[in-house]
Amino acid sequence: MVAMLVGALGIACAGSGMGASHAVAHAALERRELPSAASALRPTARPWWSAFESETLNALIADAGREAPSAGASLDAPAAEIGVSAAYVALLVQTLHLAYIDNARAAARRQSQLMAASPALHDDFSKELKRREAGAEAAMKKIDAQREANLAFLVARCGLPAEALKQTIADEVAKRRLPRFAASLPQAVPAALLANRDDIQLAASLYGIEARALLAGTIDAVEDAGESDAQADAGLPGYPLFPQAVAQGRAEVAEALRRLQALNDAAFDANRRVREARAEFERAKTRMSRGEISEVQMLEDFQGLMLDQQRLAAADGELAIAWIALVASLGSRTPVVLRASPAPEAAAFRARLGLVGSF
Repeated sequence: MVAMLVGALGIACAGSGMGASHAVAHAALERRELPSAASALRPTARPWWSAFESETLNALIADAGREAPSAGASLDAPAAEIGVSAAYVALLVQTLHLAYIDNARAAARRQSQLMAASPALHDDFSKELKRREAGAEAAMKKIDAQREANLAFLVARCGLPAEALKQTIADEVAKRRLPRFAASLPQAVPAALLANRDDIQLAASLYGIEARALLAGTIDAVEDAGESDAQADAGLPGYPLFPQAVAQGRAEVAEALRRLQALNDAAFDANRRVREARAEFERAKTRMSRGEISEVQMLEDFQGLMLDQQRLAAADGELAIAWIALVASLGSRTPVVLRASPAPEAAAFRARLGLVGSF
């Protein structure tokens, strides 16, 4: 399940040829305090996907929920909200990537025009510009195919017209919307949430036991995922299936927490690089206006900014997928609200520049 979600973006920054491009700069940024995060179940809580703060996503999940599951649906298939959320995140990021690369390609074409008008010979750089353009076009074709696949999934799952969905996504991108999960980083989650998992519910039902009553304590990212002690487990209720299901569930949640924390750090670092690249580009524009550097040189800094913008979009997308993977590892059949003490480094992360909207 986690592997499926992690691969949902289907995009790697490396090999994109052109690197990144950005149609619109991240703007209208603000500082805002995120809700505290850790996991607890409350019957009256809003569903977990509401933390993405996206009316579009809410509507897509509602539409998917109204679609009756097919008779041949696999028992291993993810819940509607898991698959739809992952595809929605991927579609937004892929749409942004297309805009970023197209912008950088336009910058390279402008450089080629300037070089052609120059009396000096710059054959090597001109060849490099042609390679960049070709790489951008190849990357755009690849990303567009991935985007169409996610679009087709959402159209089929939610029963919406393709053109209407495309327009909705385009509107969100134009508003600088990315799916950001509005919760601070959890260091641990209550083990009782494992009772939402189908495998644990099945194992508990086979032995006539109440799963939640036997799931005490918390699960954190440093939990040992080693095999359980068979002799120790033999005295536990529901042996052998229930302890085995619990051990597997704990291991998957711990791994999801580790990945979430690592990607949180990566997104923070990507945001720092974008701020630095934007400042460098602003300096380049000022120097060009003073005649200190050429437009060709300024456009090099612009393309560097575009590369970091694409990396930030990818990092934020992977972080959003990691949140979805965490919820999937807990089971998402009932509303889950995340609330608890933030990580020590979360204060800095909450204050980082972010896009207005939801990611």
